[in-house]
Amino acid sequence: MLNVAIIAGTSRPGALNGQVVDWVAARTNENEDLNATVMDFSAFDLPLLDEAIPGGAHQYQNEHTKAWGAELDKYDAYIVVTPEYNHSFSGSLKNALDFVSIEFNNKVVAFVSYGADKGVRATEALRLVFANYRTAAIRGAGAFSIFTDVKDGKFAPEEVSSQTMGPLLEDLRAWGEAFKAMRQA
Repeated sequence: MLNVAIIAGTSRPGALNGQVVDWVAARTNENEDLNATVMDFSAFDLPLLDEAIPGGAHQYQNEHTKAWGAELDKYDAYIVVTPEYNHSFSGSLKNALDFVSIEFNNKVVAFVSYGADKGVRATEALRLVFANYRTAAIRGAGAFSIFTDVKDGKFAPEEVSSQTMGPLLEDLRAWGEAFKAMRQA
């Protein structure tokens, strides 16, 4: 069984993100080889980055950073669900990611995005961040349009959009198991 953290990609009040996260969690938990848990970084009360030493050194001084890092470290794989804000991902997600680093090493991440152009630019920006963490990002991504996959304020993906999740989860499982075996060796 692979433990997967589904990271909610924004702390914006009233955002569509919660609906997309819930949909992704339900799809992920339909796979008997995956155990998904939703992670909301806002639950860790992270201020603007207040660690004097970069996360890669893993010398955390603050309890909120230690708690956030310890929670992330529990998982074998991650799915980041992100909106696209101004051709990138949210500032609150960037702040949360900047606190940590090695918790993601030798693991796998997948991305699910949404926006006017399906959030693809947010995904591409996140790929750079996770490459720095030595995290393998699978190629396939879930991408949803706020024009066709949201109806009356409710996330209701069209079949052509939702079909991306099957291959995404297959790759996440395969890569996640390989990295898990590598870390255990």
